[in-house]
Amino acid sequence: MYRLILLLVTLVWSLQAPALEVRDGSGRTIELAQPAARIVALAPDLVENLYAIGAGETLVGRIAHADYPAAARRAALVGDYQSFDAETILALRPDLVLAWQEGNPPERLRQLEALGLVVVRLSSLSIEAIPANLRLLGRLTGRDAEARRQAETFTHRLQQLAPAPGADRPLLFYQLWPEPLLTVSDGTLIGQAIRFCGADNPFGARPELAPQLSVEAVIAAAPDLIVGTDEAGDQWRARWLHWPGIPAVAQQRLVTLPADLLHRATPRFLDGLAALCDAVQAARAE
Repeated sequence: MYRLILLLVTLVWSLQAPALEVRDGSGRTIELAQPAARIVALAPDLVENLYAIGAGETLVGRIAHADYPAAARRAALVGDYQSFDAETILALRPDLVLAWQEGNPPERLRQLEALGLVVVRLSSLSIEAIPANLRLLGRLTGRDAEARRQAETFTHRLQQLAPAPGADRPLLFYQLWPEPLLTVSDGTLIGQAIRFCGADNPFGARPELAPQLSVEAVIAAAPDLIVGTDEAGDQWRARWLHWPGIPAVAQQRLVTLPADLLHRATPRFLDGLAALCDAVQAARAE
């Protein structure tokens, strides 16, 4: 009799308990009845990471600029990362919406939830978040094994990229955008990458994730290395050539790196990190 009761209790519990329970980047616990089969992703890195773990076929909707890999472009566009359209998303009948914790407007995400959609927020402020997010996506899509493999590969390669410690730490100014002039603080993925590569960020202590600066502030900081990206073209160097007193300009240490590699929290970020570390090492060697 006891065994029968225990069996019945176990059966009732299994019928009531969610198949999936995860804690997302906002600290909330999210429940899914089963692995997601129809996903709308509201950031380029979320799209790319779905493909990285072998779950690309679940993508039914994406935002503008979510263009890698090429197969992702077949998914429907739902707007951009700030002004996505709720009606378009609803029409796609997603069982999961993946959101960018730091970038998607919170009020618009709450609107999606009010419409009955399940929204999981993922954070991308640290290098360590990348393998963690891969594992989380693996759980959400039922691709645990491939997600773990990708996460372990990422962590192993990251360890191999770690530069030898050195006393000489160049001062690196990272130009996030030219107009308005924006940089990054230490509390961002790129800020962490700067420290990882053995350089110091003169604006790292700023409280904003993307501080707005004046040219005079950069001149006063006297960076040894200035890094920009191809996102704003390759003409960004021209502005700084007017200021030969900046050590980076005097030594011709103005480096352009691929924005998609450094700005997206995906396995490809390690390619951007390697290029950034090479630029720092070159500045240290001179």
